[in-house]
Amino acid sequence: MPWLYQRKDSDCWWIGYRMNGRQFRESTGQVEKSDAERELARVNALIAAQKANALSQELFEHLTGKALPNVTLKAALADWLNESTGANKPATVTKYSAAAAALEVFFKADDRGPGLASVTPADLTQLLGEKRAQVSASTANSLRKCFSIFFKRCKVRGYIRDNPCDVIKPFKAGAGEKQARKPFSQPQLVTLYKVAPDDFWRYAVLAGFTTGLRLGDLVTMPLGAVDWRQRCLRLTVRKTDKAILIPLAPALLKMLKSIFDARPGANPSEAFWPDHAARYEKSGPGWFSQRFYDLVLVKAGLAATRPHRKGSKKKSERRAVHEFSFHSLRHSCVTTHAANRQNQQLVKALAGHSSDEVNDLYTTLPQDVLAKAVAQLPDITK
Repeated sequence: MPWLYQRKDSDCWWIGYRMNGRQFRESTGQVEKSDAERELARVNALIAAQKANALSQELFEHLTGKALPNVTLKAALADWLNESTGANKPATVTKYSAAAAALEVFFKADDRGPGLASVTPADLTQLLGEKRAQVSASTANSLRKCFSIFFKRCKVRGYIRDNPCDVIKPFKAGAGEKQARKPFSQPQLVTLYKVAPDDFWRYAVLAGFTTGLRLGDLVTMPLGAVDWRQRCLRLTVRKTDKAILIPLAPALLKMLKSIFDARPGANPSEAFWPDHAARYEKSGPGWFSQRFYDLVLVKAGLAATRPHRKGSKKKSERRAVHEFSFHSLRHSCVTTHAANRQNQQLVKALAGHSSDEVNDLYTTLPQDVLAKAVAQLPDITK
């Protein structure tokens, strides 16, 4: 705790205190002890705020003698989004924009304030708690991550001393949100392909199962990714930024060839599904995941129709994680290879997992070995 004392060379009372292993001694500028005690009480309150992770601009300036820039929350958010637009993918910018909007609404931010340095962990904890009451743990944690990225940027630029998100723990998923994803059975895969409403979704189901690729890679896959001579895909995975090679199942090869032949003279960098690719790049996977649920899973009898309500939802109305999703096709691919008694190294190589050990496998497993494994997958188009 801070203490008052007098020095022989000064008529004023002095304050001493310890902070982060350092000792500070400063004059109160007060000759009367009663006035000095009021200054002591102020310093006590500031230090208590620091211990509660509510460090104010005043305390920072008091401890360091340096003034923080008086930057408003709104101005800092606008600067962040402006930089993000040129540095990130549209889907990422969309997430950041949603996070910025949540901060502006909660803090009622405008050109006059609040100041960026006045945002505390307690404020953000309350905001995230309100969001968590409406959405899943993973969605709330994604928002927390966006907040942390923003405040980390502000700290690097010297606008604030600490990132207020550093002391906020991620949310844990509730019992209804821990549903493990399940692979589809072979009859279910056949049904999914049959009920798919159009060519794109038939492609998505077939390619998702036979390649194990994630939704984003399939939606945005360029025409040049197909090596027609080797009958395989060569592309860089979006999530890991790793180059992979996957032999094409005959049914998928035939489907892709028909699309390719229908677009003579197209640039190899163009996507097989240009309109869908543009939507994905702009808005991310949400629309596709929802459409897969409504147009494919529900029609296949593997999911119940669910209402789509806008606005806030009560905690009891929050959607539970369904056992099936588009990612289940990736699980199905891996599971089927394992059921066909393919060795673990081969399965990992085909799945394109990102560890260094698995990446090395691409240079040691010959393509013909991978192709034989893909050839053993069932043809769900028949």
